[in-house]
Amino acid sequence: MKETIYTIPINEAFDRFDGCPMCVLNNDLERSSLDYIMGAAMMEPDIRIKTNEQGFCHRHLQKMLVEKNKLSLALMIESHLPELGSSLFLRAGKVAGKDTELKKAREAARRAELGCYVCTRVSEFMAHYYNNVIYLWRKEPGFRDRFNSQPFFCLPHYSDLLAHSERGLPRKEQAEFISGLSAVCQSYLVTVNSDISEFCRSFDYRNAGKVLTESAQTAVERATAFLTGTK
Repeated sequence: MKETIYTIPINEAFDRFDGCPMCVLNNDLERSSLDYIMGAAMMEPDIRIKTNEQGFCHRHLQKMLVEKNKLSLALMIESHLPELGSSLFLRAGKVAGKDTELKKAREAARRAELGCYVCTRVSEFMAHYYNNVIYLWRKEPGFRDRFNSQPFFCLPHYSDLLAHSERGLPRKEQAEFISGLSAVCQSYLVTVNSDISEFCRSFDYRNAGKVLTESAQTAVERATAFLTGTK
């Protein structure tokens, strides 16, 4: 297989049995991408062109702000701002009364708002991971067992796995893949919902003084991680 380099972090993530394995992969990619862009890469001309064009989303800007090397961020912003001015503000200032140009300006503003070099990089790598998860599931029976034994897959990554299974698996195998994936999620849903109910009941005066189980104490956080994941 051409992309076997991607199977190493996948196997490591699926060996942890700690939350959603796709979130583990996503978090590791995000961390390595931030380290990459805040390091020597920000001085590479081809990378700077991309950061000038794409910018950074609110979430990743906030993460970069707390990094030690703030100069790296300042240098990238210094060259991104003029690019933003020429591609958006100066151009948009000349569209008064021109509906077609105004629409283009709105679309450009939306792209500038949503664009992010780190998000794009993570998304591109995650696409390889999804394809290789499907490959490992098909070709390695041991991986299939680990896949079906995961604690859970968060809702966003569940959705992505469904989409990639549709593109990467024959119909019969797709049905088996989705069945196993959904069974993992349904099992966790039942567990975390029970813990959420216990947490809610603890606020009833009739349960005053009753000690919450450890799983109920973390139920809200675990349910949130299940519903939102890390993307």
